[in-house]
Amino acid sequence: MAPIQGTAEDNVRVGFNRKEMRTESLVGTVKHHDCHAFFVHDDASRWPAKEFDGPIGDVSRSMHAALEAAAGAHKGGVHQFAPGSNAVGGKVKLNLAEAGARAHASDAPGDVLIFPQSTRRKAYDDPSDASPERVAAFVRDVFVTGDAGAGLPGGECERLRGAHVFVCTHAARDARCGLCGPALVDAIRAEVDARGLTDRVAVRGCSHVGGHAYAGNVLVFHPLGGVDADADAAASEGTWYGYVTPREIPDIVERTIRRGEKIPRLWRGSMGMKTEDHAAAAAAAAAAAGETWPPPKSPCEKCDEGEKTGGGDAGGDIEDVAGGDAGGDIEDVAGGGGGGTATAARRADESWVDAVTKIGVVVGFAGVVVSAIWAYLEGRF
Repeated sequence: MAPIQGTAEDNVRVGFNRKEMRTESLVGTVKHHDCHAFFVHDDASRWPAKEFDGPIGDVSRSMHAALEAAAGAHKGGVHQFAPGSNAVGGKVKLNLAEAGARAHASDAPGDVLIFPQSTRRKAYDDPSDASPERVAAFVRDVFVTGDAGAGLPGGECERLRGAHVFVCTHAARDARCGLCGPALVDAIRAEVDARGLTDRVAVRGCSHVGGHAYAGNVLVFHPLGGVDADADAAASEGTWYGYVTPREIPDIVERTIRRGEKIPRLWRGSMGMKTEDHAAAAAAAAAAAGETWPPPKSPCEKCDEGEKTGGGDAGGDIEDVAGGDAGGDIEDVAGGGGGGTATAARRADESWVDAVTKIGVVVGFAGVVVSAIWAYLEGRF
């Protein structure tokens, strides 16, 4: 697993911390946007906390600035084009996609992957051409006056086939994603390979998508009906999931990637949908799947409400809610082991952290007492 970025305090809180993770309904936690673009640029370990706040001259900063200048407003991570003022149907969300180990083999720096049009465009072929003026011209030609789904005069357009999965790996923005994201990328790729879907599903790491409290965040762009129905569809549906753990991956691959279904308990929302429309869509998806909606309360929520859950420990990791105690913690993926050993190790680590925290409190308190005594003695003598 890649080293976690962030402060020591972040790292203590990282991952499936039972005191912080919650499992309330995630439905409607996606800001409305009509188009989602991913700019392939650098490795996540080198992205700043705010991915478009790099040094002046950084091409990702130029891309963001060009979209902001064209839209005139940027709210909640979405470029707020006025209706009818651009070529992609409205509001545009921009993220970075990794160009390093968690890139897809077909990706190259300067590529822009655009959904729901399912196209790959090239902002530049050579980094020496990545001037702010060149990037601004690209934004104008693709997002404003042109067509994100059609080629430019030079034919710079490639149709993307199959499903495309993006996992937030942006450690500098939130350490939880630095832990969960890379392991989930590896786990999803392993599941895709095991099912013989490698040529129909691409998996990538991406930057902050919003809602890091819901890590792991997984975005799936898939044909309507899934890749089993039409792997060569010309447009994609964007389905966002939160609180994804390794045990959820087989369901995501089978139900969402292959069949185009939503998994209501994980569903944050979909590209192109208004926030107010998500609740009814979630209830309908749950009814179609024969699932209880809204989901049962989790141990965390019961504990917060003062309810006893039995066993003396009302905590319960986030994985407990997804379908029983079947193992599959996030650490299991990185280490390749089964649930038991890794889970025991994690609990041992948690106990160690708790012990260190208690020692720190005692030492800190002792320090205050000693300081007070010293001050008193100085006052007397």
